[in-house]
Amino acid sequence: MSAPDRGRPLDDDPEAERRAARPRQPLGIWWLGVLGLGVAGVLLVTENLRAYGYAVGVTMAVLALLRAVLPESRAGGLAVRGRWVDVAAMALLGGAVAVLASTLRLTS
Repeated sequence: MSAPDRGRPLDDDPEAERRAARPRQPLGIWWLGVLGLGVAGVLLVTENLRAYGYAVGVTMAVLALLRAVLPESRAGGLAVRGRWVDVAAMALLGGAVAVLASTLRLTS
């Protein structure tokens, strides 16, 4: 009884190649954050700084909410640390950005 041959090249095992090519953690709903930050970027380019800050803050808050309610398997790229550490970090950062945006003194 010998152990399986682990020294075999991957060329001999097409199933091993497919397993290696598959991502280990799917991104899941993470794309929603990219979309929100893209909208915020458009607002920044159009020189609407306060709306940009609000858009970043709202995007972070939505991502925090999604991380709080979605199971680990669906959270995808939002799951970095523990659930409540991720939620607290995103909610605090989003709130801080929104508060900072509301205190901007924008004069022409």
